[in-house]
Amino acid sequence: MADNTLAVIAFSCPNCGAEIDVIEGYTNTKCQFCDSNFLITKKIGAPRIFARPKINKPKQILRQRFGRNVQVIDVSLIYVPFIKVSSEIIGCLGGYKKGVVVQEPTYNDSGMNIDTTRTVGGKRVKKRIRRILEVKLDPSEFYRYGINRVTTEGKKFEVYDDELLHRYGDVFDLPLPVNEYLDKASEMLIKEIIYDYRDFDKFEHYLRAIKKKAIIYFNPIFFSRLEVNGDFYTYSFDAVNGKALVKDKKKDKQKESKKVFVGLNTLYGIIGAAGIILSLISSSAGRGAAFVLALFAGFFLWWLQYGND
Repeated sequence: MADNTLAVIAFSCPNCGAEIDVIEGYTNTKCQFCDSNFLITKKIGAPRIFARPKINKPKQILRQRFGRNVQVIDVSLIYVPFIKVSSEIIGCLGGYKKGVVVQEPTYNDSGMNIDTTRTVGGKRVKKRIRRILEVKLDPSEFYRYGINRVTTEGKKFEVYDDELLHRYGDVFDLPLPVNEYLDKASEMLIKEIIYDYRDFDKFEHYLRAIKKKAIIYFNPIFFSRLEVNGDFYTYSFDAVNGKALVKDKKKDKQKESKKVFVGLNTLYGIIGAAGIILSLISSSAGRGAAFVLALFAGFFLWWLQYGND
């Protein structure tokens, strides 16, 4: 019985051409149409797979979630990739953590109190490591599409078809070579193991990643720009299952520029007031005293305007 938490990958039977569904991670399969048995082996490079969008009315989804007052400025379907990397981490590690010396009162046979000490919390470790771990990488992390929240559970993936994907919408490709993501994933998996020993006083490890495997998933998302009651948002959601990914409220640039403009006018007013005070006092007092008083007055006016910000 298949595990529903894993992705389903579809490909064509090389014998009869029928579509075969294979659970992610399985290597043996059988065509249910011609009864041919197959052994799935590793290909050169990282395999690319994609999921078809199931939501065909994104604006209806947006109105359901934001209400009828939402104004959809634009909405587009984008295929964004993410990578799953699995690797076997092997090697050894060791270290120690100093404990805390505490005193404990004890009593001898005659009832006399004898203070003894013992070390609490000390720990030494020395062991070999052999673990198979997996990590998910988001190559589009700087674009904030929310692909880090995309899951593969319950989805059906097919062998990558560039022409078909571009019929659905825009396609983002990997900005870096696959090998760089494999190296990055290896570092992350090793850090995941040694994180448990971060508070050790002395720690050394000799770990390395072997049998690195990567699968590149292309998942469709809807990316939209909205206006709701005068506020502007960017909102993205999964085009397969509708899961919300990112909701960002954008700043109103006109309000920000108006605030800066008002602030500058106030500052110019402070400078003008200080000049008037300087001219009035200079006629009846020395210029040095007038200059000091003008500086004080200008600082006082500035504090009234900005001191509480």
